[in-house]
Amino acid sequence: MPSTPSTTTRRRLLSMGLAAPALWSSGAFAQSLPDSARILVGFPPGGAPDIVARRLAEQLAGKLAQAVIVDNRPGAAGRIAVEAARQSPPNGLTLLLNPAGVVTINPHTYKTLSYDPFKDLTPLGLAALVDFGFGVGPGVPPEVKNMADFVRWAKANKGKVTYGTPAPGSPSHFAGDTLSRQLELEMTHVPYRGGAAALNDLIGGQVSSVILTLGDMLQHEKAGRLRLLAATGPARSRFSPLVPTFSEQKIPGLEFRDWTGLYIAGAPTPEVASRVSGLVRAATASSAYVQALANSSLEAATSSAQELDKLARADFERWGPMVKASGFVADV
Repeated sequence: MPSTPSTTTRRRLLSMGLAAPALWSSGAFAQSLPDSARILVGFPPGGAPDIVARRLAEQLAGKLAQAVIVDNRPGAAGRIAVEAARQSPPNGLTLLLNPAGVVTINPHTYKTLSYDPFKDLTPLGLAALVDFGFGVGPGVPPEVKNMADFVRWAKANKGKVTYGTPAPGSPSHFAGDTLSRQLELEMTHVPYRGGAAALNDLIGGQVSSVILTLGDMLQHEKAGRLRLLAATGPARSRFSPLVPTFSEQKIPGLEFRDWTGLYIAGAPTPEVASRVSGLVRAATASSAYVQALANSSLEAATSSAQELDKLARADFERWGPMVKASGFVADV
C-alpha cells in the first residue's frame, strides 16, 4: 500500500497550498482528505447566495475536505470575494460561489474590472436557479392587485414611484430599469445593501416597490406585509403558483432566471477541475440538497462545467444591451 503524508506534513503542505493536487492524484485521497476547504461568497449572510453556499458546504463536507466552511466577503458586487479567491491557490480547496451577475453583468458595468470571467474563473457547475418577484407594500393603494393596476397607478403618480433593489448594478436594478423605460413609468431606483434592508423599507412604506429574489419575499407575502404582482420566470414558480409572470401579463423583456454557480479562480489542473466538478454535481443533485433549498423556496440546479460556461456566455450577451440602455456605470 502506498504511503501517505503524515498529518503534520499534510497540514504544512496545505498551509502552502501544495497538498491538495498531490493528494488528489493519489489513490489514497478518500483516506487522506484535507482538513478544510472553503466556499467564498461575495454577499452577506442570510441572502440566497449564502443559503445556497451553506447547503452546499453541508453536502461537500467529508467529500471535498473533512470540513467545508462558508467565507462571506460581501461588497463591491461580488468583486471582493473574487479577488480573495484569486489570491488562493487553484487546488480545489477554495471554491467561489457566484450569482450570475458577477460573471454576466459586472463586465458590462465596470469600466475596469480586475478579472475576466471567462479567462480567470474556471466553471464547475450550477448550484441553484432563482426567479425574481416584483412586490409592492403599503405605499401602493390596496386596490393595485396586478401589473395593469400598477402601471395605471404609476403613470398617475409619475415622479413619486420608487423601486428598491439589493444593490446598484444587480439584475434587479436592470429589470426595474427595463420595466420603467418600456412602460414609461419614470420610476426612481433606490439601491440598498442587501435585500433585507429593501424589504424593511418596503414594509415600512419608504419605497413603493421592490424587485428581489422571490424566495426572500414569500414569507412576507403570506403574512400580508407585501403583495407580489409578478415574477420573472418563464413559468410560474412552484413556490408561488398564484403569482403570474410578467410574460403572462403581456410585459415583454422581463423573462429571465438568475442562477448561482461554483467556480475555481485561476487555472486548476484538469484532474482537480474534473474531480471537484464531479463532487459539486453529485452534491447539487442529491435529494438532501434539493430539499434543503426547497425549504428556503430556492430551486436546486445541477450541470456540467461546460453547461455552466455556455449559460454564462449566453446571459453575458443578453444583459449587455439592457445595461447599455440604462446608462448605468458602476463606480470604480
